Amino acid sequence: MEEPQDFVWLSNQIWEVMHEVISVNTLKRLWKVQGYESVTPRRTTLDVLAKYAGYADFATFCNDKGDQNSHTVLTRHVSSRNLKKGQKVRLTWAPNRSCVIICTGDCRFEVRETEMTRLTVGDTFECSVIIEGEPLYLNNLLHNGEGPMLYVVGKKRGIHFEVMEE
Repeated sequence: MEEPQDFVWLSNQIWEVMHEVISVNTLKRLWKVQGYESVTPRRTTLDVLAKYAGYADFATFCNDKGDQNSHTVLTRHVSSRNLKKGQKVRLTWAPNRSCVIICTGDCRFEVRETEMTRLTVGDTFECSVIIEGEPLYLNNLLHNGEGPMLYVVGKKRGIHFEVMEE
């Protein structure tokens, strides 16, 4: 992460998620970007960054032994490899958005129905796993003849899914 837009994106994400401000320049100083003087960050800045990363505060982050970062997914999920070709999945997410996708094989899907979403019927994408309550990342999305691109569904509150009967 050293492109200017990366720091703008991170600063905006911290504001959206935490409602805390860490300036782009502060982030560049923390990452010791060329042309920015390295400084010792304030404890409050470190606490915000640690909270953004999912820790209670910076001290908790420092004491983490690393064994809590990786764990088995304990929530409901479906691997795309376990879906049969032709099997449909209904996705829903806030606010009142939904679509039906059909598995076309090899972790590929086609959008068949949409409601209140930017996705359109006929869009295609790749996705390896659908996890209840998490955002869904659509890789290599072909949308209205454009792409490939990455698109995130349910970014703020995650998605819900239902594997439909064949």
